[in-house]
Amino acid sequence: METGARIRTLLAAALLLPGLCSADLRAQQAPPRTVTFKDGSSLTYARPGFWRTIGAGPADFGLFIKESFNKESLPWLAAIGASTLFLIEYDQKIYNNAQKAGRKLGISKVDKTRTYLKAGGVSLFRGPSDLGSALYFLGDGWVNLGLVGYFEARGWLKDDWRAAQTGHQLAEGLLVTGFTTQLLKRATGRETPRGATAPRGVWRMFPSFAEFQARRTRYDAFPSGHLATGMMTVTVIAENYPEKKYVRPLGYTLLGALSFQMVNNGVHWASDYPLGLAVGYAIGKAIAAGGRTAAKRTGPAGPSAVKFAPYLGREGEPGAMLAFKF
Repeated sequence: METGARIRTLLAAALLLPGLCSADLRAQQAPPRTVTFKDGSSLTYARPGFWRTIGAGPADFGLFIKESFNKESLPWLAAIGASTLFLIEYDQKIYNNAQKAGRKLGISKVDKTRTYLKAGGVSLFRGPSDLGSALYFLGDGWVNLGLVGYFEARGWLKDDWRAAQTGHQLAEGLLVTGFTTQLLKRATGRETPRGATAPRGVWRMFPSFAEFQARRTRYDAFPSGHLATGMMTVTVIAENYPEKKYVRPLGYTLLGALSFQMVNNGVHWASDYPLGLAVGYAIGKAIAAGGRTAAKRTGPAGPSAVKFAPYLGREGEPGAMLAFKF
């Protein structure tokens, strides 16, 4: 891993605030806490444990796969496939029209995100400098890490188990979503619009690891990791805070703005979106469901040989590595 990526990963870990590890060191579980809403429904949370939640990543990934390919999911899978094929047919026209609309609205098609914080010549934090980069920044890993930090801080300062669990789940979701989308990108190998060598881009399936890393714009369009991560984030928050009715409408509106800008600046085709959104939604539901059933467990999850390790890519996007302990 390059030096800059290492530093960003360490900074991401530092955002997870003091006290996260200490919660996992408590071997004894306190009685679960229940949050009851006006309509009589409720959610129950066990004592939050950060590393216990992260350790559930492989299990929640398995739940995501299981729930995505059962009999009830077949109509949704068909809809995702059909909408993807339909959009592929019109990808080039959508891309051209999005850039025309961007010019009329004064939205730059060039990402003008700039570095605001450096250390030793290495970029530690990037941020937007105009409307176009602000729209694109909605899908940046720093926004998601900021939400993780907010919920972790609220949980720690207010002893709010729901907030802490939400923060833990978002951190887990970044890893599971990053891992899943990377698998799909490396399997499909689709060109991005700005790297396209033919209309609608060329698909070069299963490029080598070195080739993918060296020429990412030739291979990493499908599906959209930005939208998958954004949808996962909205879903996890909405599932844990069902009384906050504005979460989904606001989140979906922001994802719509991000979707436009990613086509406008040539990062994605419109057909990269259906699968990305579906992956993010399904992972968010699986992780939230796992968190709600945690109170039924008899004790903390034991050590697992399979672990997720986080990283941030060259453009600040979150990702995950899968490690196996021998």
